[in-house]
Amino acid sequence: MQVTETKTSGLKREFNVRVEANTINEQLDTQLKGMSGRVKIPGFRPGHIPINVLRQRFGKNVFGEVIERTINQSSQRVLKDRNLRAALPPKIEIVSAKEGEVLEFKMEAEILPEVPAVDFGAVALEKPVCKVADKDVDEALNRLADRQKTFKSGEKTAKAKKGSQVIIDFTGKKDGVAFEGGTAKKFALVLGSGQFIPGFEDQLIGSKAGSEVEVKVSFPENYHKEDLAGQPVTFDVLVHEVQEGEKTEVNAEFAKAMGFKDLETLRKAIHDQIDGEYQGISRSKLKKQLFDHLEESISFPIPQGMVDLEFKSIWEKLQMAKQEGDESLASKSDEELKEEYSKIAERRVKLGILLSEIALKNNLQINQDELSRAVMQQASQFPGQERKVFEFYQKNPGHLEELRGPILEEKAVDFIIGKSKVTERTVTAEELASEDDLAPAQESAKKKTAAKPKKKAANE
Repeated sequence: MQVTETKTSGLKREFNVRVEANTINEQLDTQLKGMSGRVKIPGFRPGHIPINVLRQRFGKNVFGEVIERTINQSSQRVLKDRNLRAALPPKIEIVSAKEGEVLEFKMEAEILPEVPAVDFGAVALEKPVCKVADKDVDEALNRLADRQKTFKSGEKTAKAKKGSQVIIDFTGKKDGVAFEGGTAKKFALVLGSGQFIPGFEDQLIGSKAGSEVEVKVSFPENYHKEDLAGQPVTFDVLVHEVQEGEKTEVNAEFAKAMGFKDLETLRKAIHDQIDGEYQGISRSKLKKQLFDHLEESISFPIPQGMVDLEFKSIWEKLQMAKQEGDESLASKSDEELKEEYSKIAERRVKLGILLSEIALKNNLQINQDELSRAVMQQASQFPGQERKVFEFYQKNPGHLEELRGPILEEKAVDFIIGKSKVTERTVTAEELASEDDLAPAQESAKKKTAAKPKKKAANE
């Protein structure tokens, strides 16, 4: 094999590769001979088919397989011989590939950069810590009880107020014509719940059983149905009943109804849940500090191909989020969003390379139990279809490998934090929940936008 490096520019490398004809011919003959015992050709016994007959019958297809395999193996060898690691699969351009002649191809690769060593002792982090207070548990219990409240009809003359539940029929119309998804019968709506589009529920306050109300509203500009987005509409609403909620008492009976032995057991479960949420937020903020420090203090070139792929993935999710009505994206133009998320893509790629390098240099490994837990976590997101998720990963080991990245990132983060100077600072729940120092350029928040469910036209 003859290799000529034709271009070196930053992280980009280009090579011209030539593989001798006899090397290709040897591989071709070997593969054809291996087929002799497996294929059937009239007039010949299996295992005794002449090579020229095999070449005539199967040569074209086998030659293509040999060329593809040779290019893959040769390109990997080019990188390995030069101690280079490709950031992405190399781009291949075949110059010449004819049977009996030299195989020649051009190879373009973007390599992973040399990453400077990290001085872990110079990393100083502040971890916000929040203790779960009794009032936190009390408030959570009351919210839980509030969701379990029952509604009963009051007097026929009772007027609906915020918090009342109204049983209504409604028909939505645009320019006087009913639109799809805008009609319902005996719909139970709690006023003030925000279940319907802005302005709808407010206009039913003061209504009573038998009231007929014409509700005038406009759909949000970024509504997922283009024919309704930003459009003024009316809803003809008939109020059947006005119901008021009966407060659910938080006591032992309530705890048992929720599946717990007693009230104390329920309180502990809520305490532990809140504590887990607090610890999760605390870790997110600690990671954000760490990532900021690493990004600012460590400098190295980033493969543009990896950035482009990351941005493409982000952009596709953003487009889905916009279609599903994410209002946080409506105020910015595509140009502004592209500028913002290009920086996020660069940050993610840079940190990903850095953490991978730290994991590699410090021999951080992923065991089978950790991988199995990751699969189980994925399966838990699809209730009732867990078996299909397990089978998917069993049949697609390539996708199983995709789970290794997040696991390895967390192990690298734990490794760095374990060697860093970490001080704890006690904060209130309000301070912990503040998002000012949580998401770099809204990075973590926007990862979740595409997961928002679509809402019906009448109750956006």
